[in-house]
Amino acid sequence: MSEADTSSEPARGGAHLLKFQIGPVQDFIAAARSTRDLWSGSYLLSWLVAAGIRKLPATATLIYPARDSEAGVQPLLKPKLNPDDDGILIPNLPNIFIARIEGDAVEAAKGVKEMIQKEWQAIADAVWEKRAEIGIPMDQKKDRFQAQVARHLSIAWQITPVDGDSPETYREAYRQNGWRLDAVRQTRDFAAWDSSTGMPEKDSLTGKEEALVGGKDFQSAREKAGGEYGSLFKKHADHLGALAIIKRCWHLAYLRDIVTEGKPKLQTSSGDFRIRSIPAIAARKKTHDDDDETGETGGGDKYIAAIAFDGDSIGAWVNGDKSPSKTDLRSHHSKFSRDLSNFALGKVREIVEEMVDGTDENKKPCKVPLGQLIYAGGDDVVALVPADAALEVCKQLQETFCECTRDTPTLDEQPDASAGIAIAHIHAPLQDLIREAQRAEKRAKNIVGRPAFSVTLMKRSGEISHWGSKWSSGGWELYQKVDELLSRGDLGGRFPHRVCQLLERHLTTRTGISKQTDAITDDSTIKELISLEFLFTAERQGSKQAAKDLEKPLETYLNGVLAARDEGEKKGPQSKVTSTQELLESVLCLCATVAFANRNRESTSSSPATAKPQSVA
Repeated sequence: MSEADTSSEPARGGAHLLKFQIGPVQDFIAAARSTRDLWSGSYLLSWLVAAGIRKLPATATLIYPARDSEAGVQPLLKPKLNPDDDGILIPNLPNIFIARIEGDAVEAAKGVKEMIQKEWQAIADAVWEKRAEIGIPMDQKKDRFQAQVARHLSIAWQITPVDGDSPETYREAYRQNGWRLDAVRQTRDFAAWDSSTGMPEKDSLTGKEEALVGGKDFQSAREKAGGEYGSLFKKHADHLGALAIIKRCWHLAYLRDIVTEGKPKLQTSSGDFRIRSIPAIAARKKTHDDDDETGETGGGDKYIAAIAFDGDSIGAWVNGDKSPSKTDLRSHHSKFSRDLSNFALGKVREIVEEMVDGTDENKKPCKVPLGQLIYAGGDDVVALVPADAALEVCKQLQETFCECTRDTPTLDEQPDASAGIAIAHIHAPLQDLIREAQRAEKRAKNIVGRPAFSVTLMKRSGEISHWGSKWSSGGWELYQKVDELLSRGDLGGRFPHRVCQLLERHLTTRTGISKQTDAITDDSTIKELISLEFLFTAERQGSKQAAKDLEKPLETYLNGVLAARDEGEKKGPQSKVTSTQELLESVLCLCATVAFANRNRESTSSSPATAKPQSVA
């Protein structure tokens, strides 16, 4: 087990700040075959963090995350778990926590670390005890399994003394604590990788661990064996290592046997805790738990969207770097942590899993959750939703995040957030979809320019395309208006495709001849060209009213793209040809995105499940 221990032995008395971080996070969560795998990885990390926080001394003050919010106390942070708590099975704790320790900070930190290690090992042991039901061959010795368990978890912590009670002393101690922990983590301390088991196959989901089970024979045997464990492995012939096996089984082998207040078990079996599959989410269907999904979707092809949502510069906001220098950092931490908990606990699930029109097992109209919330911790959200609802959900999350943090003391700008969306066919590899959403979120922040969103389209042909916009640039509003007109039937389904046909002829950057003499280099000319073609097509594919409805959002978006370009040129000038072509690229990618996302609506046009979520902001 990798550990970065940055404590100092003299830190035995007085007040100290403790910052604790566990990992890995993104790769561990993304290595998933099903929505239950995604949930399991996220919840496992939250569970371990909760175990560490509960081990803090009674005199410790938890700074981040907040123990409670407007929605109540964090379910996993209660002294005794209550299975009746709403959201107890929702992963909502970040992989970092910060506390103020009075007294022996070294022993407190070591106690937290040991508790996390002990809990992780207990989970692994519980899964190993079910090896017969899982189907792990008897020739696979326990030490092979345990070796992979032992080298997985990375734990880093730092304690820093707080000398005095003044706000300035606390601020300086907090900054020193963060800097030192970051410095130690950059050393990339890790255990040497041991691949001496002699197994030729690697884990199909991670590509690293040597597989302990897997292949077609294993799949057939599990399908024949049946039972609740057999159902977890019957759908795919993946080769799986210890980590994937634990993620697949720990909710049955360990979690549901936890003794809770008033009841002996958490309800985590498939029958009690249903997690809809990718096809069911995409089709807005109530049918099929993820373990039992047969892959039938009905109504044509379906597309799913993964959302990775993240606050912008949250580290700087938590550190107080964006707040006035006289801000009391202790009070700021208390309020800001609570604001983030209000967002994660009280708001996110309402948006992602809003009840919308759908169909049941018999294809009769009923209400179903719009999407599946995978993780909501602080400012971070991971979710799966139907492709045609993804951007609207992201916009609701962004507006709600801003609303929850609007009272934060600031020098100029208010806290904001960016989002990445990946859209793919329901049968695309889930781990690829999640990783593309994570990349899209980074693209939104680092290329489009935070606060922003970025959409990645993963076409079945293998082509990948991107579109993004700042929230303030008008891209969302234009997308929303086109989407609204398409959904109402005021625009024909061919509209975005026809716009692309008319504008692509003017696009030179894709042809490799961008310096040709007839390339349009004037901003006003290219704007006029785009407007004429776009609005003319809207009138032909819809009506004069549809064209009129699009006129203002289109103008706002084009001006927003040019403004963003001019801002970017301050950092690095571009050629005039390339910069004007960005307008064409932006509109083409917007049209491609709205057309691609709306394939869900087209394939379910005969179904009542076409309702979209209404804004809650």
